[in-house]
Amino acid sequence: METMRIAIVAPPWFAVPPTGYGGIELVVSYLADGLARRGHAVTLFAAGGSRTEAQLVATFAEPPSALLGSVTVEAQHILAAYDRWREFDLIHDHTFLGPVVGAALPVPVVHTLHGPVTAENRDLIHALGQRVQLVAISHHQRSTLPAGVRATVIHNGVDPAAFPFRESPGDYLLFCGRINPEKGPVQAIEIARRAGLPLLMVVKINEQLEREYWEAEVRPRLRGLDVEVKEQPPTEEKLRAYRDALATLFPIQWPEPFGLVMIESMATGTPVIAFRNGSVPEVVQDGVTGIICGGVEEAAEAAWRAKELDRRECRRRVERHFSAALNVLRHEQLYRAVLAEGARREGAAQLPLRLDPAPGAVDGASPA
Repeated sequence: METMRIAIVAPPWFAVPPTGYGGIELVVSYLADGLARRGHAVTLFAAGGSRTEAQLVATFAEPPSALLGSVTVEAQHILAAYDRWREFDLIHDHTFLGPVVGAALPVPVVHTLHGPVTAENRDLIHALGQRVQLVAISHHQRSTLPAGVRATVIHNGVDPAAFPFRESPGDYLLFCGRINPEKGPVQAIEIARRAGLPLLMVVKINEQLEREYWEAEVRPRLRGLDVEVKEQPPTEEKLRAYRDALATLFPIQWPEPFGLVMIESMATGTPVIAFRNGSVPEVVQDGVTGIICGGVEEAAEAAWRAKELDRRECRRRVERHFSAALNVLRHEQLYRAVLAEGARREGAAQLPLRLDPAPGAVDGASPA
């Protein structure tokens, strides 16, 4: 097997792997380590404090989490990585701005779309799709891409062996996620209240909008409810919270591109009660590894039925379809295909990067 020289550019905001919140950072960690174990020369560009089996280039001494979203910070991080493009056969970028730089360079660039396609970024994605190889993290996400934009679907993955497993159901419901309306914390509280079951909330509340939403909409609804709140506990504590739950609530209020919470929960054996939105139907096997619902009342009834589900099937689904090992293998296959395509096109004129208006969305095209 020929060794590839691969640069992986993580977002700069949190360490890789994350010590608390950081879904993208967890995915990047599995990918970088997995590729390194398979013998590739992997360089990871990430914030200081990161731990990896790849070669680490720390672009900041400490993760600049307090400046989350700063264009200046992200630009500095990206330039540090792309300045070394000649050292690599391929660059895999997980940032938002990075592909704009990569699109102007001759080195092949792969970019994973971790967020939704919106009216604001639609034209940019259409333009970038002509110059970089896009990866969608679900078939649903790919179906929302502009017409003519190709993307390969590679689901996120975790290492099931790193997750504690429990065969018998617990006695509480779990909500795990950011305190944001799109994640459905208010709906989770109402589900627990109507089901008459305790609720454990493992949450992130450190950005201004999250704090405001917590104080105005979420916290007042906790009165009279048997509830415990843990803010960004250590990873081991979060995994125990998954393991010991009766079910994890995922009342998502937006077209979720993937939803790591679902596979993290299933890896511990805990089924997921989720709203039918975004990627949910392709991640949760309805009636087997969870129950997909249309609203709060249906979810409250489903909470008690979760006890009937085989928790071993939850674990097996992750092992078969959403493992980090499978994620690494599919990325390796994609990289080789991209490099082979580049070799065939060697000497071809570079396409111009133009922000032409994107046509309406259609079902995703086949992978490159």
